Order: sequence, then structure tokens, then C-alpha cells
Amino acid sequence: MMRRMLLRRGLTGALLLYGFFGGQTPARATDPMSGVRSLSMGGALRGLPAGAEGLLINPAGIATLKQFSATGFYSLRPQSMGHFLHASTSDSVTNPYFALGIYYNFVHESPRYTYRVGEYTAAENGVLKRVVRVEGASIVRTGSEAGTSVAFPLFSRMALGGTLKYAYYTLRSTPTPAQLPSDFSYQNPKIDGDRVFDLGSLNHVVTFDLGATLRVVDELYLGVVGHNLWGHGSELSTRLGMGLAYRYGERLTVAFDAVIDFVGAQRCSQEAQPSQFAPGNLMLADSLCIATEPELSYRLGGGAEYAILSRIPLRLGYQFESLLSAHHLTGGIGYFSVDRGIGVDFAFRQGVNAGAETVLLLGLRILKN
Repeated sequence: MMRRMLLRRGLTGALLLYGFFGGQTPARATDPMSGVRSLSMGGALRGLPAGAEGLLINPAGIATLKQFSATGFYSLRPQSMGHFLHASTSDSVTNPYFALGIYYNFVHESPRYTYRVGEYTAAENGVLKRVVRVEGASIVRTGSEAGTSVAFPLFSRMALGGTLKYAYYTLRSTPTPAQLPSDFSYQNPKIDGDRVFDLGSLNHVVTFDLGATLRVVDELYLGVVGHNLWGHGSELSTRLGMGLAYRYGERLTVAFDAVIDFVGAQRCSQEAQPSQFAPGNLMLADSLCIATEPELSYRLGGGAEYAILSRIPLRLGYQFESLLSAHHLTGGIGYFSVDRGIGVDFAFRQGVNAGAETVLLLGLRILKN
């Protein structure tokens, strides 16, 4: 039976990528950004998002609660040396008929992976000669994403919203000569004149989200959102998010979310066999994926937030990821000055298996009702 291999978000392309520690671990890219509160509550809050959460995980949320919000945060992923910046603002106070928001995300990370690259003959439409395994190469992922959201409150119980996004992502590697055979010719359409390998960059694309929130009864809210409905591979994959949130007074919020990712992972459906390559090459990989199929995956997460004296929010949550059967614990703490409308928040997510990924986030919020 053909061995099952997975390609993960943002690190796909023409090559199969494997984790640097352990050859069979699927390569992982960083998740799409979520806000401080959402991250610390298990990735939840699509049912009752506001501010940055509304812009990032459900645009209808910026019209659900009446407030002006400005948010900035920095996030660090130590395992991949990932640095992430976010800045946003939203306003549902100025105009009673609609809410507006804008945001900008920046990402730079440099994980190390072992990957495979093909070497071709020099002729036009060259023939694949061999597949070389590049051990522990540094991969640089950079990206910029900007979006603008508009949302409309309907009948005091419902809101509809959409976000238009522009994005530019690169995924490249420059292996050292020691990581390649001495006679490697660099004949590959994905290798430029500076010997930089393009592993699946995404240049100047546009996509959009559509979402809705509904106050079902009292303070129970339901949220539904389609992410990246004009999908662009694994970096901006099409996803369906659903969430329930319940707010008890001004201090306690409980939320649960489920997200289905339709194309964020790929299953290898056809592998090239060693007999298809030139004989006598000791650097041949055991296989190279030449055809893939989308692999449906999902995430489940939930958490709670309780504000002590309406000033110190404490947050706890849990998240499960089906693709790697990964379990994550999340949490956070903050301080909010009611008089000044300024808050500082810290959030974390810690994987307990499947690589034990760590995510740290520090943010600043300004809220005016």
C-alpha cells in the first residue's frame, strides 16, 4: 500500500516537506492569526467576536457589540523562530447602520526542515534526473496581509459581515553547498539565478471572508463564517468556522468553536518510484509525490474568560487538531483600565504532544463604548 504522506499549510508546493526532528512528521506552518482573547480561549469566539477577533475570525462580530477598538499585538513561536505582528482598528459606534474595520498582519519565520528537490536536464521541458534530499535546511517564510471589513447589524439580534483581503507570502530556502551533492546542477524551474529555491510562494492574491452572528436567546450567540472563500492553496485555504458563545453579565464569557479546513492539508495520491529516475544515483529519495488530493481536517476548541473586578481578565482553554491528533492548552491574563479604556493582555498556547509547539502573544487594546 502506498505510504500516506501529508503536506501542511503554508509549507506545501511541489515538494514533500518533513519535520527536521523525525523524518515522518508532517511539516507545519503557523496557523492563521487570531486575536488575544481567541488564542487564549482555545481558538474560540466566532460566536461573539469583537475588535481584532472580529476582523480575524468573523467579520460580523464588529457590528455585534457597539464599540470603537484599536488593537496591536506581537506573537512569538520559538520552535520556528516565528515573529508575527498585528495592527487593527474597528468602529461600530460612529454610524448606527454599519461598522467598519481595517487590519494588517506581518509574519517572518525561519524553521529548519528536511525536504526533497528534483534535478532536471538542461533542455526545455527537461526530464527529471534525480531527487536530492536536503537535510536540515533553513526555510524562510515571510508574509504581509491586509484586510478591510464591513458589517451590518440586523433586527438587533443578527449581524452580517465580510472582509476583503490582499496577501503576499513567500516560502524560500537557500541550502548550503554542503547540503547538496557536489555535482548538483541547479536545473529546476523553482530555483532562481541566486540559487534560491521557491517552495510555494503566493504572490499578490485577493480573497474574502463572509460571516454572520445570531443572538439565539438572551446572551447565547451563534457565529458562522467562511474563511478565504476564494482559496489560494494551503496558505489561504478555504475553511468553515462555527462557534457558540454565552455571556453571563459583564464578567463571564464561555465559547466553543469548530473549524473545518477543506484544503489546508494534502494527501499524496501518486508517488514517483525509484525506477523512474536515472540509475546509480545514491541520493535518490525513496519517493516523490507527483499528485496530491485535498485532505479534510478540523479543529475543536473552547474556553472561558472571567474578569475579576471588571479589570483583570483570566482566560483558559483547550484545542484539538485532527491532522496531527494534537492537543493544546491555552490561557492568558490581562489588565484593563475601565476609566481610560486601555488594556494589556498576555496569551499562550502550549502543545502537549505532536511537537509541543509554543505560541506566546502580548497585546495592547484600546476600547471605547
